[in-house]
Formats: sequence, structure tokens, C-alpha cells
Amino acid sequence: MNIAIITDTYFPDINGVTSSIYTLAIALRKKGHRVYIFATSETNSPIIRRVSKHPPVFRIPSVPMLLVKPYRTTMPYSFRLVQILKRLKIDIIHTQTEFSMGFVGLSSSMALHLPIVHTYHTMLEDYTHYILNGKVTGIITPELAQRFSKAFCNVPTGLIVPTEKVKNCLREYGVKKPIYVIPTGIDISPFNKANFKKEETDALKAQLGIRPGEKILLSLGRVAKEKSIDRIIAQMPKVHEKMPDVRLLIVGDGPALPDLKAQAEALHVTDQVIFAGAAPYAEIGKYYQVGDAFISCSTSETQGLTYYEAMAAGLPVIARNDDAVNELFIDGQNARLFNSEDQIPDIVAEILKDAETASRYSENAEKTVASYSAETFANRVEEAYKNAIARHVREKATRRANVGKLHFSGKYKSKKMVPPEEDKHILTDDNFEKQSAMSSMKTALTGNAKKAYQTAYRYAHLLRLRKKAKN
Repeated sequence: MNIAIITDTYFPDINGVTSSIYTLAIALRKKGHRVYIFATSETNSPIIRRVSKHPPVFRIPSVPMLLVKPYRTTMPYSFRLVQILKRLKIDIIHTQTEFSMGFVGLSSSMALHLPIVHTYHTMLEDYTHYILNGKVTGIITPELAQRFSKAFCNVPTGLIVPTEKVKNCLREYGVKKPIYVIPTGIDISPFNKANFKKEETDALKAQLGIRPGEKILLSLGRVAKEKSIDRIIAQMPKVHEKMPDVRLLIVGDGPALPDLKAQAEALHVTDQVIFAGAAPYAEIGKYYQVGDAFISCSTSETQGLTYYEAMAAGLPVIARNDDAVNELFIDGQNARLFNSEDQIPDIVAEILKDAETASRYSENAEKTVASYSAETFANRVEEAYKNAIARHVREKATRRANVGKLHFSGKYKSKKMVPPEEDKHILTDDNFEKQSAMSSMKTALTGNAKKAYQTAYRYAHLLRLRKKAKN
């Protein structure tokens, strides 16, 4: 299958969306598919450039986005891109953004009559404060973000979301399209303890100024307001009272960094908080080995890939109780969840004072994350692609068979053959394995397309017979 993944962000940007795209592309290529990534250019390039081969990455001409710096934007339609997609014989388009490149994906799918799947990564209503640095929050409101999400997500053939929380939110917005709940997979091998020597970890600790015998709470990721790192820092004085040898290590960069440094200074905990700055993605696994526990107060995550990375590294996780993590964590077994920040000091002391307790959380975390492999992720997305292609073919055949009859009437909507929620979604791993074992991808696609056409034309023929009978 030839797959086009269209995104606003890709390496060298480091974030959860970038990691998800790369993981998916590599896993799909291992399954024999041809995957092409299209992203905005890093500079003001005048033409579409191919900048990578494994996987192939094309950079689309773009300009800086005035409303949300430092992101870039492009025109919603590219004739040259449509030509490239046609030459590559793309079977399905997969968009990863609701903004400029998302509209490029939608317009390209319409121009080429291709099915399109969209992954909804981010709860946009939690990020409206970024537009013009929050100066237009009275205009760009969370309610407006919800309406925008509804309008955009009702266009693609199908949607992929990482958790039931996101699916439920989209349904509340009014999104009617099929939604596939597919947690983002990760390649857990780079985070395994066995990959790192003690000498490497000790050298990094010395570089960061960590003294022998100290326990490290690790916060890793983009340093932004919605990550609520300030709430962790606010609890450090109480944490220090219970365990004087505990320090907080913050790895990452972002707009909230100056405010967090000022907060640490105001609370007189500058010695207990280490700001490491951004780290190269290739070295992230080493930073996890420095930590003794991973902590996050964020409730804006749709999934939170850093949780999975921390668990793969064998770290006990301390997280806020939220629908986004309830499917991954079981409080008291593979993580500790809190409802209020006031609980953080007691939880930290519970985990880090007892080596046996920390080891139990660590072992359970590694067992849990093993089921979220990149291969499983690719298998589920592949099945979503098959469903989207079958639905696209079915709807296309129905429209052709009923042109001039039902297409422009109110009856047409009520005559759709399969309601969205009755598509064969990825419900359980058992169902997926049974479906995957039945046939190869090529055979499955051929069978689906053939069955869809036959069903559509049979349905149209029955409608004609019914009309004749009435006359």
C-alpha cells in the first residue's frame, strides 16, 4: 500500500506527534508498505524538496505563522503536491494536523478522490492561549476550538484517536465520522535499562550536578503552561521536608521555562530543582536512567508518550488521575495517581523510601508497556486504513449508482448502508488477530473493494425495483 502521511511538524522538532509519526512510518515500512511523509519546510524554500529516504520525507514550501510562533504555514492547496501524490500512486492519505497541512491533505484527497484518515492528537481547546501569546483569548475561545474541531473532523473518511477520552470528547462536539481508538505505539527498545552502562549514567549525573545518593524525580517533555510543571515545583518544599535527598530534574525547553525558574527562586528551592534544558532525542533514553521516578501533573495529554517511555525505562510513574491515563495505569499496581497536588509529597515518600515498593512499580510498568509495541500500533492503523478504503469505495459506488436520484435529497442520508459505529473497528486484539490472519493485505483490499461495489449496486437495483413497483 502507498501511504502519504501529511503533517505540520516533523524532525528535527521533538514532540509526541513527531515521535508517533516516525514510529508509525518505520513500523509500516517493515510490514512492506511504502510510506511518504510530507511536512512544512524549515526555511523559506520555494519548491517541494525530498530531504530524506528512510522514510522518504518531502518538505513543502512554507512561511512563518504569525499567530502561533514558531510554527510555519502553507497554502491549503498545492498543485505540485497533487502531481507528486499521483505519481507515487498513493492509496490513502493520513493527516496528522488540523491546520495548514491538514487542509492540504483534505484538498489533495478531494482532488485525487482518495480516502483520508486523520489522527486527532491534541485537545485544541487546551491550547488557545498560544495564539498571539494569549492576547485574543476573548476571541479564540475553547468553544471556538471545539466548533473548529467538529467541522474539520467531520470531513475525513475516518478518525484515529489515542484514547476513549478523546473519542468521547469528539462525539460531544458532534463528530459523526467513524472513530478508531488506537493508542500510539512506541519502540520500547531504546529506553530499556540494558542499553545503558552504569558509567554512562554516572557521567550524565555528574554533568547535571546530581550528587551521590540523591533521588531524582524526572519531568521530561515540552516545558509549557498546560504541562502544569509549576504545580510540581510548588510541592518541592514539602517533598524536601519528608525526603531531603530528593531533587526534581526538568528535561526540556519551552515558553514556560523562565516562569518556572522564577518560581523555584521565589520558593527557595533552586537547589532542589535542576533545569537541564532540551536534550537530543537520541539521548533521551539515557536521561530516563538518571531518574528514580517519573512525575507529571498534566491533564492536557491525549495519551502522553512520555508515560510509555518512562515505563519502558522501568521508572515508577506518578501522574494526575485523568481519563487519558486511566486506560494505562492502575493506581497502586503499575503507577500512583493523585487527585490533588497536596498528595504528591506522601506519594513520593511512599515510593522512594522503600526500594522494594519502587521495584514492584517498576516491574509492573515494564509488563504493561510491552503490549504497546510499535508493531501492534502499525497493525491497528493498517486495519483502520482497510476500513477507510472500503468505506470510501462503498460510498463512492453508492453515489454513482444513485446520481440524480437520492444524492441531493433528504432520503440519501437515511439510506447509507452502514452507520459509522457499525464499521469493523479495532475493538479487541483478539478480533484484530483473527482478521489479520485471514488474508494478506492485497487480498483483503481486493475483497473489500469487490464486496463494496457489489453491495452498492445491488442496493441501488433494489431501490429501482421498489420505485417501479410503486408506479
